[in-house]
Amino acid sequence: MTDRLTQLQICLDQMMEQFCATLNYIDKNHDFEPTDEHEPKMSDRHATVAPPEEFSNTVDELSTDIILKTRQIIKLIDSLPGVDVSTEEQMHKIDTLQKELVKIEDKKIAAVRDKEKLQKEVNDVIDFFVSGIAESRQESVEQN
Repeated sequence: MTDRLTQLQICLDQMMEQFCATLNYIDKNHDFEPTDEHEPKMSDRHATVAPPEEFSNTVDELSTDIILKTRQIIKLIDSLPGVDVSTEEQMHKIDTLQKELVKIEDKKIAAVRDKEKLQKEVNDVIDFFVSGIAESRQESVEQN
């Protein structure tokens, strides 16, 4: 699971993609309606004009998607730490977390020391056995 800020960034990226897709759809499928009553209706034989009902339904669907994404973003923003929390409460939480982090770091340092100590002991045992094997082979060679 990602953190809230990453989720928020992903949602904002998705919303920008939705905006672009919506504008692209409108640009490529709109009818050439004049802005003034006295202007003639334009046409382009290469353009793909969606039927009015289909165009309207698609624009409504794309708009609904943008509204839902906006609500999701607002919900994520409201869930961010610090919203409706006083500065003193935030500082107390930071202090508590910092003390906990120091304790965990101390445990980590102790565990690393124990690991190094055990590693040295294992290496000493290996050296002892290797030297014993080497001595016994040497003695075996000398006896032959």
